[in-house]
Amino acid sequence: MKNGKYILRLTVTLLLITAVVAGLLGFVNYLTEDKIAAGQREKAKNAMQEVLPAENYEPLEVSAEGINAAYRADDLGYVVDVTVNGFGGAINMMVGIDADGRVAGVSIVSHSETASLGANCTREDFRTQFSGAEGTLAVVKDGGTIEALTGATVTSRAVTSGVNLALEFVKGVQ
Repeated sequence: MKNGKYILRLTVTLLLITAVVAGLLGFVNYLTEDKIAAGQREKAKNAMQEVLPAENYEPLEVSAEGINAAYRADDLGYVVDVTVNGFGGAINMMVGIDADGRVAGVSIVSHSETASLGANCTREDFRTQFSGAEGTLAVVKDGGTIEALTGATVTSRAVTSGVNLALEFVKGVQ
């Protein structure tokens, strides 16, 4: 009987500690969610300006899988918010497509790729390979012109497929 009371007391104590910690985590999340959302919006806005600078971005209706949002950037072209799966998880990026249907720029907004390998997809020398490109792109190993990151072919293919998604979307809008 004594052993049963001891186990019950431990269980109740653990339950109370867990409830208090969960409540605290929920409260901290409540306090910070607006700041986090504002930071993410600011990061997305900066990425849009990086890939295709414009005064106004008019939202477009989107129904394609992998495309989170798309915007008409004045008369300069389009900015497409794309999410693709890389080696380590989701890669969210902004792709600017100029009025002629060519890639104006690529900005990686967030990723969970391996440090020093797939994370190099954020490097400018990798991203600038896409500038001016049109049509369907592929990495060199697949017969294309995009040089894959060393040790990160899966990530390179994912970014390339994201750019292809953006190009295809814009073709359908123009």
